[in-house]
Amino acid sequence: MSKDPRNIAEPPASAAGSAAMTDAFSRAVERRLARMRVIARLCTAVGALMLVALGVVGLGASVVPRVMGMQSYAIISGSMEPAYPTGSLVYAEPAEGAALQAGDVAAFWRDQDVIVHRVQENVSAEGELVTKGDANDEVDIRPVPYQNVLGRVVFSVPYVGYFLIALGSTPGKLLLGWTVLMGVAFCVVGSVLSSLADRHQNES
Repeated sequence: MSKDPRNIAEPPASAAGSAAMTDAFSRAVERRLARMRVIARLCTAVGALMLVALGVVGLGASVVPRVMGMQSYAIISGSMEPAYPTGSLVYAEPAEGAALQAGDVAAFWRDQDVIVHRVQENVSAEGELVTKGDANDEVDIRPVPYQNVLGRVVFSVPYVGYFLIALGSTPGKLLLGWTVLMGVAFCVVGSVLSSLADRHQNES
């Protein structure tokens, strides 16, 4: 005896629709959580990159030179271009004025400023150096007494000097503080979003 197909039970249409809606909602939640995790990772990466960059520049500009027995100076003018463009950070090793030779680049005091110029002549009889900026047409008017010499420049890093230049001004200090705060804020936002995504994942 064959079965009447009309007697086969079928799930109510409302139940099937509810299941489909539940699946759609779950997929939407998963997509939302995935986007949240991507944003969290991006925020954390940006914040960490900002803080690491500041740390590296700060160490390279101040701590590392002192550990190596050198001093760093920011180039704020174009008198030594193209060897040391504006914004470069130069590192000078300790050196006596009498030990410098023509062609060496010396860092020295002039009035209240530190100048970085190339030695043209060492006048030992007078105990002074004749210096000149590479980009200048004439030698410096005032010779440099040996006692004003701070050291011999041995290498440089381009652009990093802008960091020290900025620290010498109030706007630069404010910008530095804002950058640090933004880096920390990005890291915090990334951590919060990641925690929220994990919590929603556990609740779903």
